[in-house]
Amino acid sequence: MSSSKLLLELKKSAGTVPELVLPLGNPVEALLRPIATDVDKINKTDVRLLSEWRNRFVKSFLTEFHSHDERTTSWLVQSVAEDPGKIMFMIDTLDGISIGHVGLGFINWQTGYVEADAIVRGRNARKGLMKEALQLLLRWADASLGLNDAWVRVRSDNSAVMFYQKVGFVEQKRIPLSKRISNDSCIWFEDNDAEENAPALVYMKYMHS
Repeated sequence: MSSSKLLLELKKSAGTVPELVLPLGNPVEALLRPIATDVDKINKTDVRLLSEWRNRFVKSFLTEFHSHDERTTSWLVQSVAEDPGKIMFMIDTLDGISIGHVGLGFINWQTGYVEADAIVRGRNARKGLMKEALQLLLRWADASLGLNDAWVRVRSDNSAVMFYQKVGFVEQKRIPLSKRISNDSCIWFEDNDAEENAPALVYMKYMHS
């Protein structure tokens, strides 16, 4: 089975039992669980948390809008499910409490390129757990999917820049950003003619430890 087919099958199987989980820690203290995107398997608690956490950290995204359950469900079913280069995992403690999510996106199967995507800590967790969760996901992407060229893009005004440095990402370049208002959204886009004090999009490459 090709890596792209494997990823598709993993997304289709999410929400069923048994399903793939990635154990985190030694001894195991949390699990990375694929977030279901099939309309018949959608986890309503996942949807609620995704909406709540996105609203809490709305200024961290390139597209800012108010999220709600209907909008999140549509995004999972129509965007994530249909995107052959995207998958998201919820991070669950062993007692079933979801503390955040991590994901992969923008995959290029020919070159092995992948981006860490949708990284959010929604609840308090042990210091270092989110870092270890993302490192686990990147190791899995390399070993199981052949994705060994991992990057992340993050706004320069986002404190997550320091988080990604701790994970093992190293800054490669910055491109200034401008914004435009579209209906109920604020969209940030790359613009070399942006205002002098505008935030930038920081491109960071994962350096394997």
